[in-house]
Amino acid sequence: MTSKRLLMPVLMLGIFLTLGNLAFAQTNPVTCSMSTAGAAIAAFGASPGGAPATPGESSHATATGHTEPIGAGPTELNSPGVVNTIGTPGGGTVRISCSNTSSAPVTTGVVVLTVSLPVPITNTQSFPSVPTGIRVTNGTNAFLSSNATSGAAAVAGANVGISSVNNAAGQVVIGLGTNGGAGTSSGAPANNPTVGITFPAATGCTTTNGVTTCTTPNTSTFDLQGVLVSTNGKTGPISATLSSSGGVNIGTGSAEVIAAVTPGLTDPTAPTTGLTATVTGVYGAGGPTVRGGAAVLSSNGAAVNSTFVIRVAEAYPDMFKSAAQFNAGGVFPVSTSASTQVNIRLNNIPAGLSISNCAAVMTDPNGAALAAGTPGTPILAQSNVTAASPILNVQFAGALDQTTIDVLWVTCQVGAGTATLPLPSAAVTAQVELAPEGTALCTLGVPSATGTTACTGLTTGNVPRYQPAYQPTTPITVIVFPPSQTTLLLPLASVGPGYNTGIAISNTSTDPFTPAGGGATPSDGTIVFTMYKNDGTSKTYTTTTGSPGNGLTAGVVKSGATYLVNLSELLSAASFGTTFNGYVFVAANFPNAHGAATIYVTTDGSAALSTPVLVLPAISSAAPRTTPESLGQ
Repeated sequence: MTSKRLLMPVLMLGIFLTLGNLAFAQTNPVTCSMSTAGAAIAAFGASPGGAPATPGESSHATATGHTEPIGAGPTELNSPGVVNTIGTPGGGTVRISCSNTSSAPVTTGVVVLTVSLPVPITNTQSFPSVPTGIRVTNGTNAFLSSNATSGAAAVAGANVGISSVNNAAGQVVIGLGTNGGAGTSSGAPANNPTVGITFPAATGCTTTNGVTTCTTPNTSTFDLQGVLVSTNGKTGPISATLSSSGGVNIGTGSAEVIAAVTPGLTDPTAPTTGLTATVTGVYGAGGPTVRGGAAVLSSNGAAVNSTFVIRVAEAYPDMFKSAAQFNAGGVFPVSTSASTQVNIRLNNIPAGLSISNCAAVMTDPNGAALAAGTPGTPILAQSNVTAASPILNVQFAGALDQTTIDVLWVTCQVGAGTATLPLPSAAVTAQVELAPEGTALCTLGVPSATGTTACTGLTTGNVPRYQPAYQPTTPITVIVFPPSQTTLLLPLASVGPGYNTGIAISNTSTDPFTPAGGGATPSDGTIVFTMYKNDGTSKTYTTTTGSPGNGLTAGVVKSGATYLVNLSELLSAASFGTTFNGYVFVAANFPNAHGAATIYVTTDGSAALSTPVLVLPAISSAAPRTTPESLGQ
């Protein structure tokens, strides 16, 4: 009986304690939430000014970016035509709100909040600078200095501070407590409080049947600003999560901080159409004609088209930024050159080839000049490219339009220069990437794919910076070196009863002037005949070993030799019948070809009609036949 009398009170006490603990856990009146969108908050009591509106989630980040701001709004602040109330460099903002729903003030124990991101954090509390680094600001209500209630000046952002930043894990640990510093930078000590803070009571409270309810929770807020992250290799949105060590509930514990991670650039092209006067007139009056497409130099160095054009468009309207626009000016180093940049790399440049007088202009997607006030002036770090220095770097000076796709056009002049002739057959190609190049994190100050600390060195910590990633995978062709070729035209040729056409093609690339004296470079080559009959049919024949006529060596016309052949023999070799009336194109695969043709009487060989063999200007897909034509020997 005695044991039963002792057991029952102990059991009841255990039940009461358990119920009490459950009730406390279920009725904790302080709940903290996180958001990137929020209106301006009026001052609370002694708060110096309240808190401004937040800019919202960043609309875009780049899939190769290593320093993308979170919560930076549609255009990363301070952009033309965009108004917000943050407007400070490194002002990307995540707002944390803690609300007390109780009719009485609530003093929590020490609270540790952790903001976690699924990507590395690539800056620190003092980098890119103390004012633009990771910081907590704009504290209101409970997040003021503890002496504010006694009438002393309040410090917005006190009672809250950053305890630590884990760059590799993407975490910012924040301490809530009364011994925290001002919480603005690494200049304050790490905030590891030992005493909790008091959250003021809610308002509009009434008690009915012993139950108190309040209509207006008392909310205290602070902002986490300046966080930069690496989105390299990511796609889609990026969200942050909020967790607590205890003492407060977590309400909305997830917030989208970047709406979309996408490639920054579309693949470049070398267009032959759609070039407006803004592009074709880049060299001004008296300059070379910009035709578009690839430049063309014959293998002997003669220019068919002496310029090339590359078109590079941003993939979304707010990709290209000046230094004053990226992270609202929170860049490193602080320089007008700390803009987003574009590298254009040329591949397979022959040593000595001249690629010079490069120029850059900006247009809208239709090729029209940009609107006044948003020139986005592209600046080339150098105007020529060589085999030893094959990259053109483009920077942006002046604000760019952040609401319209901008298109960058780069054109260069090309010449043989001191390159060894004949030029190689491999074309010069191009790829583009965003710059400056870099990595997300460093180890002991050295960039590393497995780094754990922020890169803050002058050459390693560029803000912005991007992962090296040239596109497209298959480079575009910007300079071609077709074999040296002479195109001839026989405007009239005939084969029929009693008549034939004799053709002579001379390879005059051996001449008395010699290459050193300005003469031709001796070259051998085959000949391609394309025969067009009056009935609309055509046939092509290329000389080869065993071809009819005289003057060939294994199907090739050697430099200094002349090829003689009857058109009837070509018809037979091409299986194109035995009669012909029409014209013939002759493509000699060597420079300085010249020809003659005569329609003669087959019975005695007498000339019936001499037909001219005209030399056409060089023909290429990059330099179409001119209108009107100019034909001559």
